[in-house]
Amino acid sequence: MKAKPFLILICAATLAAVLSAIALGRHNQLAGNGHARTFQVQGQIRSLDAANKSVRIAHEEIPHYMPAMIMSFTVKDAALLKGVSAGDTVQFELAVTGEDSWISHLEKVGSDGASPAVAATGTDADLQGREAERVQIGESVPDFKLLDQDGRTIHLSDYRGKAVVLTFIYTRCPLPNFCPLMSKNFSALEQRLRKEFPHQYQLLSVTMDPDFDRPNVLKDYAARYGASGQDWRFATGEAEQINFVAGLMGLYYARENGLISHDLRTALIGPDGRLVQLWKSNVWTPYEVQRMVRETFTGTNTVAGL
Repeated sequence: MKAKPFLILICAATLAAVLSAIALGRHNQLAGNGHARTFQVQGQIRSLDAANKSVRIAHEEIPHYMPAMIMSFTVKDAALLKGVSAGDTVQFELAVTGEDSWISHLEKVGSDGASPAVAATGTDADLQGREAERVQIGESVPDFKLLDQDGRTIHLSDYRGKAVVLTFIYTRCPLPNFCPLMSKNFSALEQRLRKEFPHQYQLLSVTMDPDFDRPNVLKDYAARYGASGQDWRFATGEAEQINFVAGLMGLYYARENGLISHDLRTALIGPDGRLVQLWKSNVWTPYEVQRMVRETFTGTNTVAGL
């Protein structure tokens, strides 16, 4: 008679273990499928780019995630940007997964007031100035000198005769669809170009954080993304050198509260050293760049900068 309660206890424990495993599996599945953390944030809009579904906001501190700073965010629904403009104070919901981040809700709560979040370190005039002074499509890109992840000096002119794809990153970037996405896309792009154009291309990732991202840091970061030797280099240098290269592409960046506020630039430079294409967002794909590299080599490229 004593065996029956014991058997019931064993069955109950087994059932509990099964249910726990199912719950854990469901939790892991949600995480693996990009289950989002959300943050409620207030800030002031500094600029809008509806074409690229992005908005630049001076935001308050996001506890346990990001200090108060000025940052560009993407929206998946462009309709969220209707009815708001630069200077508006907004309340927004930021969704973040391991692969992506975006504003999922945004509403206007005031107009033309001082930012409740952070003092400006860069103005719209700064952004417009960078854009006006950058190299234009079809112009030759001036030579520059940097230091790669092996501590060797490199020049842009070293890669004349190759298609050069250049982007900007920094290793501590917290937004998964900014620097980490650029590096993931470069990893996929390298595999594509290696098969179709072996030794005819050069990928170059330039840090915006040269004080921290020294060659040894970049070398570890390169290994994280499987960068293969000479065809994909990571570059740093003195602050003046980085600023010069960033200026060539119209990239705005500024250090704020230990992180870097920045926008995005990825450039395709042809074998003749001229700027072929400039992407100003994170919406480009490795396939798209591969196609444009192919068109560059065959002389059929007619697309203007995006």
